[in-house]
Amino acid sequence: MKKLIHKLYGGLRFTWPRLIAYAVAAAALTAVFLIFPIFEGTSFHRMGVYLEAWIFLAILIMANCKTPLESALKTFVFFLISQPLIYLFQVPFSSMGWSLFGYYGYWFFLTLLTFPAAFVGWYITKKNWLSLLILAPVLAFLGTVFIETARETVLCFPRLLIAALFCLGQILLYVYLFTSNVWQKLVGLLAALAAAAFILLTTKAVDVHWTMYWPDDPGL
Repeated sequence: MKKLIHKLYGGLRFTWPRLIAYAVAAAALTAVFLIFPIFEGTSFHRMGVYLEAWIFLAILIMANCKTPLESALKTFVFFLISQPLIYLFQVPFSSMGWSLFGYYGYWFFLTLLTFPAAFVGWYITKKNWLSLLILAPVLAFLGTVFIETARETVLCFPRLLIAALFCLGQILLYVYLFTSNVWQKLVGLLAALAAAAFILLTTKAVDVHWTMYWPDDPGL
């Protein structure tokens, strides 16, 4: 398992053709989760609404790049391809038709932000205290979503159990991969929990997920 994890985060070759295939596959899978009613309100449907799955996909790209510029370019292109494709795949199945693209402007702005974010984010691969500082907002966000989805799972078991476990798994994985000693790992875990608790307390846990595709949740 250890060898597999390190192969996935540093041993993959994201050539441009593979990156494009990766983007198309991610878009197709997301569209399936949004189109079919069986996925509505589940952990899988969240891939088309919230950010945690896309953080996972982006960090996978960053960890397999050799330079910060390569990380920025490939992450940006990945999102530039995948996001409009998700809308395009949904058009034939949605009552909104081509009007779905009215929501793309919101995500295109966030796509532009992926370039500087992935440039800086690449430095998490250095596995030092600066890496942990860069990673901290991601850990805090994932910690927040974990607490919220875990609470919803308790209330409506097992509605968001997979989402909760997925966020917790990402936190543990990134702390394991992108830190070099036990003190960094401990600080990373504590920072994630403390920041998540602070965010939830100060916002009273009201919609802190950072909606991605549907700012006004219009539905299909």
